[in-house]
Amino acid sequence: MSVLSSGSSGNATYLETGKRGVLVDAGLSCKKLKGLLARVGRGLDDVSAVFVTHGHADHTSGVKSLLRERRIPVYAAPGVAEAVKGSEPVPAGETLDFGALAATFFAVPHDAPTYGLRVSDGRRSAALATDLGEISFETIEHMRGVEALVLEANHDPEWLRRGPYSADLKRRVASRIGHLSNEQAAEAALALAPHGLKDLVLAHLSETNNSPMRATGTVRRVLKAAGHDGIRVRAAIARHPTPWIEVGQPIQDHRHVYRYGEEGAERSRLFDLG
Repeated sequence: MSVLSSGSSGNATYLETGKRGVLVDAGLSCKKLKGLLARVGRGLDDVSAVFVTHGHADHTSGVKSLLRERRIPVYAAPGVAEAVKGSEPVPAGETLDFGALAATFFAVPHDAPTYGLRVSDGRRSAALATDLGEISFETIEHMRGVEALVLEANHDPEWLRRGPYSADLKRRVASRIGHLSNEQAAEAALALAPHGLKDLVLAHLSETNNSPMRATGTVRRVLKAAGHDGIRVRAAIARHPTPWIEVGQPIQDHRHVYRYGEEGAERSRLFDLG
């Protein structure tokens, strides 16, 4: 998995298992998508389907030009399909089985029809959820057990409060149908950490009210305090693909291990880093 680009200027994520590759969202021109795919060693020929989670242009603007290049199926959730000409509507909760890959849309709270997506190859699972105002119990349940997660961390609440947005826009962003803060993303990560989460990509960061360092620092601090500092946390940004994420790759255990009293202790350290 690689998040090719994330933010208000365009969103796209590429996932593959075996020879099956899919795009989640296509919010950039076909030319730009080609360039981003090339940077991770892939091309349009590797894309066998597109899933659209949100009807706004930063998730859909490249679909039309993509379909001109390649006749591939485009799947969109209810309320989103109407905004994406040529797409096939798929009910939330219904699993699309491609043999090597299965995908399921799930609804998330936002001020326009928006969905997360859970993808599995039968052994490993990943999920993506951006453009949502809160993490509900239902949302956590849809993501429980995934080993890799792309999750919105749109803003730092204090930066948003003191920033240049209008009062109305600030209220919308911070509302339950707006966008997740860094702290909300951290809470979600903490809830999923005991259930196998290994890789977390923070996405849809505001260029005005957040920064990659601020977002990852907040989430890592919360996870570390709870003993989950082995989880790999990185931020996705616009037009710069993340390094490949091998879903399910084991995490390192950074906890201190007490070695006193073991056989051969005279040759070992009292505190050994795992």
